[in-house]
Amino acid sequence: MTDLHSIDLASSIPEEEVEVTKSQPQAHEGIEQLQSEGQDDANSLSSLKPIISETPKQEEEIESLKGDPVIRQYHVACQTGDLTTVKQLISSGVIDIKHDYDDVAVNDENERTTGLHWASINNRLSVVKYLISQGADVNATTGNLNATPLHWAARYGYVYIVDYLLQHGADPSLCDLQGFNLLHLAINSSNIMLVVYVLFFIVSKNILDVDCQDPHGRTPLLWAAYQGDSLSVAILLKFGASTKITDEGGFTPLHWATVKGQPHVLKYLIRDGADFFKKTNDGKDCFTIAKEMNTEYSLRDSLRTCGFDINGFPIKKYFKTSDHAKMVTFFAPLVLLSTIFLLWSHIHPLFALIVSLLLGLVTIKALKKFVLPSYDDDTIFHKSILKSPFVSGIFFGSVVLLTVVWFFHILPWTIEEGESHVLMAIILFAVFYIFSKLLISDPGCIPPETNHDNIRNIIKELLDVGKFDSKNFCLESWTRKPLRSKYSHLNNALVARFDHFCPWIYNDVGLKNHKNFIGFILLVEAGIITFASLCFEYFDELKDHFEVNENTSCFLLGDNDLCYGFTYDRLTFLILCWSLIQSIWLIILISIQVFQILYGVTNSEFNKYVKDKKRRQDDLHSTINHNEFFNTTPEDLLLNEDDDSDIFDNVSHDRDTSVSTTVPPQNETQMNLQRSKTCFNVCCSVTGMDQLKTVIKETLGIHSISGSRIRPTNLLSSIPTNYGCKRNMLDFWLTSDVMAPLYHRLLFSPTSSKALLNGIEVDYYKLYKFPKKDAPPFEVLGPDVV
Repeated sequence: MTDLHSIDLASSIPEEEVEVTKSQPQAHEGIEQLQSEGQDDANSLSSLKPIISETPKQEEEIESLKGDPVIRQYHVACQTGDLTTVKQLISSGVIDIKHDYDDVAVNDENERTTGLHWASINNRLSVVKYLISQGADVNATTGNLNATPLHWAARYGYVYIVDYLLQHGADPSLCDLQGFNLLHLAINSSNIMLVVYVLFFIVSKNILDVDCQDPHGRTPLLWAAYQGDSLSVAILLKFGASTKITDEGGFTPLHWATVKGQPHVLKYLIRDGADFFKKTNDGKDCFTIAKEMNTEYSLRDSLRTCGFDINGFPIKKYFKTSDHAKMVTFFAPLVLLSTIFLLWSHIHPLFALIVSLLLGLVTIKALKKFVLPSYDDDTIFHKSILKSPFVSGIFFGSVVLLTVVWFFHILPWTIEEGESHVLMAIILFAVFYIFSKLLISDPGCIPPETNHDNIRNIIKELLDVGKFDSKNFCLESWTRKPLRSKYSHLNNALVARFDHFCPWIYNDVGLKNHKNFIGFILLVEAGIITFASLCFEYFDELKDHFEVNENTSCFLLGDNDLCYGFTYDRLTFLILCWSLIQSIWLIILISIQVFQILYGVTNSEFNKYVKDKKRRQDDLHSTINHNEFFNTTPEDLLLNEDDDSDIFDNVSHDRDTSVSTTVPPQNETQMNLQRSKTCFNVCCSVTGMDQLKTVIKETLGIHSISGSRIRPTNLLSSIPTNYGCKRNMLDFWLTSDVMAPLYHRLLFSPTSSKALLNGIEVDYYKLYKFPKKDAPPFEVLGPDVV
């Protein structure tokens, strides 16, 4: 029986391929999402590593060339992209394009290696174009693997080279001597952009089968699962890759994923219906393999996330639909809060505290065990209480209790405060209305693309401008990413002008509901202030009524109005305290939102800008260059690239397009995941304290590490969408419909994808370039569209 600890799937690859496979770590698929999921996904980062430039490898390859000095000079020029030298050697007749290799090979790997091979493997697009124009053979083979230039380019994930070679006759169905075709090599490169390209341009056209097998019976999905490449696994499954096909050892993709233990890969495969009870030729199922490879935690966690218990049997669902389960989750806090406030009103505070804590723990435990499993299993992320309607239910329950107390306790005693009560009624009605509207509102979801012809056109457009990477192409919705958009796993769509996910409304805040959200939080704060003033009037009435008969005094409150409220209507007193606590985080949230609106930046952009700024400062002391967007744009295209999206990205200042080896500093990332799971940080995140801290530090120009002062304008003036406070406020509050009345433009949110930016109407679903800051101001906003 095979010892799994001694198995190495890469052992079947010749040394030439092993080097590439090991030197091409996978890229990070969304650190912000993983951070929000906590420590149990930390292992995912170990196999999802950004592709990083390492120039010494190319220098080593160049130095290894020997033989004919003219051929050597020519090959070095092809490697380094010295197009002038290449043209001179070919045009002068010194180099025969049909025989541009050394007949005396130094070793088998360099046998019959052409200039096109060297240009392809070094991402020299201009040289590749010239050589092909001069008649270079795009299907020439070299080395002990009989690899073509297409194979060499694919091994390193060079999408632009692969695209050009295919356009000029390269055969994608050719296999090297180890039986690898273009799709296998694209998977081995772990560059998801090349995988996407091959799937849409080759597999979608039935040139290659998505389940094509190498001589050992291994499909692209099996290779991706073994590599722990969750991005490739996800898109292969979308293209119908089979989870049932086995290799010569009886291993399915799930078996090899279990060997690797990458949680996201396991979840994708299990969710797609992979059989975890199926046995290999050695009689081992996934549970046995997980035990031998010490990946039991990853397997069990993946099973639970996908709706199975640790033994692989379906977890019982107590609700027929996910909507029913979410309704229970939403209304549970109302029952919980009502019970807790009644307890605190009638029993000793110490006992009330103990019982309240127990009730809270029991409620959360019950929801996790009996309710959350009934949620839809369409995500690989954990079903978390914070990502459920529970938090919005807390807000709803709080407002309901406040309304009950106001109507039945305060109103009868303070009926003479007519204007305040009318204002309170209006505010409560507006809060309930806008809250219900925000719960079901469209934040600005951009429709996904499903037509493969349209997707191919999008990819071609991005390739033409040198922007085919995961920053500009959405791997989930298969559309071009507009500026200021972000993919939401809650809505399963790109959200235009994405601001943040708000658990209090259980929805994303974006282009179409941001204005409603601001109005909502302002109304809630105004309602709390009005309620507090009425409470003090009510407590004063209680004091006037009861102090005639007896003098009342409290330990901390003395004998003022609050003491009478605490003594004679403790429920109202507690609701007042609870409301004032909520007003604290509301003030913080309002301050942050007003600040960001004034400076024309969304919450998501501001956070990203600060993180990238810190990363750039850290990179000054590091030799590692991160390329987390799988960008392999050749230098030829980069020289003419004008990319506004770079302004918010750390790669905008020092980009390197050579793709090779090494890994990022993972300890720091995993530490961040651990810190984000602490109770204090969760509370700070929910209440907005962390945001306020960042805003203050950046506004005052306080360095986040050393505490040293820097110029405050460094951050704010460099925000590309900051067109001045007045202009930014007008852009946010006014719709772009210049024909509508002013009150309509002010009170209503955008109903389409169009809104103002620097006084110009832009389509946020197709916003790929910002209006220039030096554009003339528009007092009367015209119909210009960007």
